[in-house]
Amino acid sequence: MTAPQPRPRVVTAAFWCWVVAAVVLVLGGLTGLFNPHDVPGPVRAMGGLIAAAGLGLSYLAGQARRGDPRFARAAVALAFALVAVLALLAVSTMWLGWLLALVLAMVGAVLMLRPAARQWFGSPGSEGFDQEGSR
Repeated sequence: MTAPQPRPRVVTAAFWCWVVAAVVLVLGGLTGLFNPHDVPGPVRAMGGLIAAAGLGLSYLAGQARRGDPRFARAAVALAFALVAVLALLAVSTMWLGWLLALVLAMVGAVLMLRPAARQWFGSPGSEGFDQEGSR
């Protein structure tokens, strides 16, 4: 039996980028959701969705850090989807927090696609990051 490979630094760095992005998303989303000013309903709904996306990203990042390639793929997909939404939010609201979350989510996704991370998720005993795993 071989010893498990240690987690690469790029996976740890991606995890922390996603955690900080998730904190910014949750705080920004809750600010939009519970804004004391007269805010239209769609803005409140968008705040709730952004906060939920931040919580989802943090959960997926945590599971990916443990070595599950399915959660890593899902976290990368969510991060790239968030990048598109956050770009629109940053332009429309002019809040720099969205840009911070956008950059961190993108950096985390790119780090998770680096060869060292892909190789770690494709280690023996796992389904592999590139493979279509079906159980």
